[in-house]
Amino acid sequence: MPFPQFEGKEQLPAIVPRPAKTPNPLAPTAAVLCYPRWLFRELSHRNDATQYQWGHRGDVYCLGATANTVAVVGGLAVGAPSAVMLMEDLGAQGVRDFVIIGAAGGLQPTPAAGDVVLCDRALRDEGTSHHYLPPGRWARPDQALTDELHGQISNTLDLSRGSTWTTDAPYRETLEELRTYRAEGILTVEMEAAGLFAAAEVRGYSSAAAFVIADRLADTGWSGIIKTDEVRSQLAAIMQATITTLHQRQGAR
Repeated sequence: MPFPQFEGKEQLPAIVPRPAKTPNPLAPTAAVLCYPRWLFRELSHRNDATQYQWGHRGDVYCLGATANTVAVVGGLAVGAPSAVMLMEDLGAQGVRDFVIIGAAGGLQPTPAAGDVVLCDRALRDEGTSHHYLPPGRWARPDQALTDELHGQISNTLDLSRGSTWTTDAPYRETLEELRTYRAEGILTVEMEAAGLFAAAEVRGYSSAAAFVIADRLADTGWSGIIKTDEVRSQLAAIMQATITTLHQRQGAR
């Protein structure tokens, strides 16, 4: 059985139109999808943060230190459909670079909890990517943006670079899947990357994702969410590195 159910649909025009392209000169040109709520609260309360009034999903705050070219987005629902709808809406406003920052589950003994992983491909075990790209196993981020993030993050943090498993069903992860994907060397599991990478590729945007491992899947079961000061500090550090990378990228255009 093909997925999606209507084979070849990624080549067909949609009935519901994309958001109208209405570039706003006040809109940011890069956006960080910030999934940790505590981190978004800190960023949105910065003295230089200004809320972008746009009337769509997600709370968007532009950062004055980047001349308002980079925004952080919070208040997000989890999952690829929400991330991609947000990308479509912000893309119509003029955003061209999208980065996911958040926590992920670890599949391997190492990297360990609190370690940073920069994603270089995502296993398409969710639904959204299959409505944008032809059938395939992997969705990939933008190589140049990922390389730039790698350089900036590695200035201050150790990190691993590898693949992630994107799923729509966190309560249906199985031991058989874990063992298979662990044997393939997949490092993390999360819910958004494959969808964002696929949609960004089709729309001509740049995308990337970086995670901090905050829980673990193992043969003995799920370790539970690990909320430590180290996880929080690592997330804050990769967020700052991402903002710096995107600011430099906008200035080079």
